[in-house]
Amino acid sequence: MNNLKTLFLVILIGTAFTNLMGQSSLKSFSDLSEASRNPNEVEMLMLNNRGFTRFPDEIFEFKNLKYLELSGNMIMEIPDSISLLSKLFYLNLSGNKLSQLPDSFDQLTALSDLFIDYESPVNLPKDFMLLSKLPQLSILEVGGSNINTLPAEIGLLQNLEYFELLDSQVEDLPEEFSNLKKLKVLYINNDNRFQLKENLDILGRLPLLSELHLEGGYFTELPPEIRTLESIEYLFLNNNKLRELPPEISELRRLKFIDVSNNDIPNYLLHQYNEKYAPTIRVRLR
Repeated sequence: MNNLKTLFLVILIGTAFTNLMGQSSLKSFSDLSEASRNPNEVEMLMLNNRGFTRFPDEIFEFKNLKYLELSGNMIMEIPDSISLLSKLFYLNLSGNKLSQLPDSFDQLTALSDLFIDYESPVNLPKDFMLLSKLPQLSILEVGGSNINTLPAEIGLLQNLEYFELLDSQVEDLPEEFSNLKKLKVLYINNDNRFQLKENLDILGRLPLLSELHLEGGYFTELPPEIRTLESIEYLFLNNNKLRELPPEISELRRLKFIDVSNNDIPNYLLHQYNEKYAPTIRVRLR
């Protein structure tokens, strides 16, 4: 996660991120062989970008493991033995070649932070049903260019406070997405097919949604229905193709910050926005 994302997680997700920030006090290892010599001491294991093609069996020896970083490998399958890691609260599996979660995944009842990429999803409804049984899960990032739809089961993840949909082909959110009443932060980035106007009604029914990222989506306009996002405080629209902002932006009474950098908005309009909205709303121009 980059520094900006980390900053806003700290600000807006307090409780869930407290566990993550506590990693500095965990006994950390980055070498699997060394960790295997001290299995009871391993609480944090950093094994990103190691070229693993399978989930290392040695990890199941670490009964006190709380934080596991396996991003950027080539792992194709998570074994059922993952359930042995009963103390795990953070799991990063992004950048692998996964297709599904094992049936035992719902036994990771301490898990609060999950990052996962799918290369070829087999049964997303089943996977989201498994995730819905994790009582502590509050931070979820899901990526995969072969994800065309989000299953209705996402509406069962009612403790989610942070959700990121990354590099997918999703056009529409399911109606059940509006059941995520605790959701505070939403990222829908690098998704060229997402239909913002058609989804604003659902987003507008999320009472705690205070931070929305729509970056790198090639939006050419912001529909006037943006006014329905009454709880929004931070709005990120950078790296799109916007040519102007609709006047309805001024109806977002809680808005504190808007990022319109790297769009096609003329300089004279950018300066007008800055003069019009400041100091109530901070406008990031570049």
